[in-house]
Amino acid sequence: MRNSLARRSSACFMLTMVALLGVVFAGAFPSTVWAVAADENGRDGSVERPLRVMLIPADTGADTTLDDFKPVFNAIKEHFGLHFELRVGTSYGAVVEGLCANRVDVAFVGPVTYQQARKRGAAELLAVAVKENSSSYRAAVFARREAGFKQLADLRGKSLALGDINSTSSFRFPLAMLIKADVDPLNDLQGIVIAGSHSTAMALLREGHVEAAGCSVAAYQKGVSSQVIGSNELTILAVSPPIPNPPLVMHPNLPESVKRQLRQAFQTIHTVPGVDPDLIRGYGGYRYDRFDIDFPQEEFDKAIQQLTPVGQELISAIIERAADR
Repeated sequence: MRNSLARRSSACFMLTMVALLGVVFAGAFPSTVWAVAADENGRDGSVERPLRVMLIPADTGADTTLDDFKPVFNAIKEHFGLHFELRVGTSYGAVVEGLCANRVDVAFVGPVTYQQARKRGAAELLAVAVKENSSSYRAAVFARREAGFKQLADLRGKSLALGDINSTSSFRFPLAMLIKADVDPLNDLQGIVIAGSHSTAMALLREGHVEAAGCSVAAYQKGVSSQVIGSNELTILAVSPPIPNPPLVMHPNLPESVKRQLRQAFQTIHTVPGVDPDLIRGYGGYRYDRFDIDFPQEEFDKAIQQLTPVGQELISAIIERAADR
């Protein structure tokens, strides 16, 4: 198993490094069309100057991610007159770089990637999805039930698969939970595989290449509902506190009139006569009740504060160690 893990770890690391090396190019040049028009100013949501929307990639692929988000953006176009061009980023980091290069006007990002763009003055909160009066989700660390693990401490000397290094729930929170449980990710684990996505991390666990995996609870539940994962196949070793749902953000440089239009559109689209509730959906195809444009920034700050132990030095060391496997 160790040889298999090493091969998987090396392959996953190379994929991660390709994504990292492509961040600047993919983020700064989301598409040929966008790159050519990069110096244009005054994107206002008109037919001639549509707003550029970039979405973090989902496990289901770019086409499916676009299909998930198109209905709500199309509904806003029809009822509010705002026009959009939608793209899917090649990685979480690519979306951040697209915002920071001022080549993306609206983005769907994770809490960590929102913080990264916000710290660089390239993002402000637009809306957070709400379902059944909840605007949060959770991360978890899973193991195969047959292994008999009961807690995170049982993972000492074992291997762990995680998703994209910028993923809040499939990378940052699993590491933070390990550290809180007094498990040193570098010195106490046999190794960490950077799988690049929730589903790949879970696949490595199910196939026996690692002994634990981190991902969102929603991703796990989706795997169970689609029968990719058996309902009794895995066990949860730890669950994170509530994390604010991944937000929609907008670039601070947008005209204030456009920002007001966007806020009004997302705040009220679910109440517009003729808008099918099934159109109010997003990441992973999940249907939501509405979007909250008044979600407190403080809730994101609290969530990010819990990730303080997972600093860049630790992340770099994990990437380096993955390269050596």
